[in-house]
Amino acid sequence: MTRTEIRPVDSAPEDVSGLLSAATAADGLPPISDGLLDAAAAAAPDTRMWEVRENAGELLGFGISAQQGERGAAEAVLAPEARGRGLGGRLIEQMHAALLASGRPSWFWSHGDHPAAAHLADRLGYARERELLQLHTDPLTRLSLPATEAPAGTAIRPFRPGDEDGWLRVNNAAFDWHPEQGGQTRADIDAIVSAPGFSPEDVIIAERDGQVVGFHQLKLHRDHPSGTVTGEVYVIGVDPQAHARGLGRALTLAGMHRLRDLGAGAIELYVESDNVPARRLYESLGFTHTIVHVSYAPPQRTQES
Repeated sequence: MTRTEIRPVDSAPEDVSGLLSAATAADGLPPISDGLLDAAAAAAPDTRMWEVRENAGELLGFGISAQQGERGAAEAVLAPEARGRGLGGRLIEQMHAALLASGRPSWFWSHGDHPAAAHLADRLGYARERELLQLHTDPLTRLSLPATEAPAGTAIRPFRPGDEDGWLRVNNAAFDWHPEQGGQTRADIDAIVSAPGFSPEDVIIAERDGQVVGFHQLKLHRDHPSGTVTGEVYVIGVDPQAHARGLGRALTLAGMHRLRDLGAGAIELYVESDNVPARRLYESLGFTHTIVHVSYAPPQRTQES
């Protein structure tokens, strides 16, 4: 007799990487964000996990919640062959009940804005609150990148030791509204700089009068689900007090040139759906809208609003 069990676990299952790879291959995008996987690997406080197994054997599903900035985030995945049997709904329902009972409700993410996720969210009382758009360029061989032109009096250069506090200040000023990127600490910046493989050229700094007024942190994904080496415009922050017209464009272009030099065949980024000025900038540089990622606010949060 087949017996399927959904249960909480203290750490990520050893076979979770195979499940994530299978789901990524089937769906064309990763089912669990890097931030949550990093929280699991670091055994970060308030991180909770669940697994789905059949007859205590093969891993069929995995769910995780963790603190991301000022709020909790939760995501889940099922093996492609296990879908269509109601297991996803059962997994989410168990996570939902446990998180609400703990007093730490989480915002569930639906990567790719799947209709089944919208239906389940509605049934459990979650409200569609935030849309994050994933944009990407055509192959860079077809894209003519303009030269980087910094605003007058502003230098665009690689990161160097001593920039950390200015980088932190600009980040927190630029993202004071952002639930994940805002409220960073010096330890967060130090962790980036001290990470294995960090290169100063992977963070581009805008400097004026000896002060950091902007930055662009970029990434290169050699194992991207598309099969193409893909660069990412990861975080761009501009000091709201800088009043430097064209600074965001200059930082974006500087990063795009750097990523192309590193061998990227295409470039992607994520932007809030309601950030119209940023979307216009990115579209003018060759980015097109591809995937919508949706964050659903938990019922407790909805009732308090």
